[in-house]
Amino acid sequence: MNLFDRATYQSVRRPVLDAETLPPGCYTSDEFFKREVSEIFLKCWNLIGRADYLKQPGDYFTHSFAGTSIIVVKGQDGRLRAFVNACRHRGAKLLEGSGNCRTIVCPYHSWVYNPDGKLRVANAMRETHDFNSQDYGLLEVQLDIWSGFIFVNCDPDAMPLRTYLGNLDDYTASYKFADMVTTKRQEYRIRTNWKCYIENSLENLHLPTVHQNSIGGVKAEWIPVDGTPGNFVMLRSRTKQSRAVLDGDTGFSPITGLSGTAAEGAQYILIYPCTVIGADLDCMWFKQMIPDGPNTVRNVAAFCFTKEAVARPDFDRIVQNYYRRYDIVISEDNGISEMQYAGLENPLAKQGRFSISEQLVHTIDNWILDRVLGPEHA
Repeated sequence: MNLFDRATYQSVRRPVLDAETLPPGCYTSDEFFKREVSEIFLKCWNLIGRADYLKQPGDYFTHSFAGTSIIVVKGQDGRLRAFVNACRHRGAKLLEGSGNCRTIVCPYHSWVYNPDGKLRVANAMRETHDFNSQDYGLLEVQLDIWSGFIFVNCDPDAMPLRTYLGNLDDYTASYKFADMVTTKRQEYRIRTNWKCYIENSLENLHLPTVHQNSIGGVKAEWIPVDGTPGNFVMLRSRTKQSRAVLDGDTGFSPITGLSGTAAEGAQYILIYPCTVIGADLDCMWFKQMIPDGPNTVRNVAAFCFTKEAVARPDFDRIVQNYYRRYDIVISEDNGISEMQYAGLENPLAKQGRFSISEQLVHTIDNWILDRVLGPEHA
């Protein structure tokens, strides 16, 4: 099967109830994954964290996705900037993890950069002909902030972030994400394909089976939303009950001022390519499902609450109910995603069909094909 021949996907391109799923090779092939990196991850806006990770000038964190390592640092001017995590001398990786630095010093030959990326000290370069330190600052990557979330884009010709997101604010403005506080982050490593993981996050068909002992019994009306031409999809649940804690556990009061669809229940928003924001009546969490190859996903999850909730004297006690619920549910999702991938690796595996509950999986798969192959009617 030629994974780059448009004819291979004629059945995937049909309307959802007539369509077939992606061929298993789209999930397991190194070649297909490399095309995803070049045509999706290196060209799209990637959500990489929250602005409140960086509070003081000099604060930084590093982030890697699809083989690319980025430094995000807060300058003395308060501006956040993103740089390629490689020295301009001979390419050594500059920083790991997170912290605070007055300067960025290369661990190999001690070249020194300011937090704004300018080269400050070029060790041993005095005799080098026609060397101008102004030409060898850190390579800057586009960075923009939406609702307190940090996005980067490796393509200098990319559309603006607000254009990329389309009308997403219509669904999210009343949460006031930018004012929320990030209280916890954790990371999981799963043996699966990144598409398996995001597809699982945007369909409710698996809930009664995979989550039968956790959230599978919560009653809700499910509404799919295709955000095109914005680069997002959303699965809305219409219910008066928060889905962020287990049934019977104590939670926080609803967020003040929710309106429109935000006031009707939880909204699970996939911002392409691989971040899901779970916006509930009382909190927000998000997970970055970052591929490290065709068969490995790093799921970086973070939890955010209103300043009013965090200020409560009982916050540290009640918030454990949210963390516990997430730990249980994510363990169930991790397990089924690895089991699904093991089946897709079977050389005898074939394409399947979609149900009415998997409309957004079909939408996601066709969004990916539009970028890997080019638009269907191009």
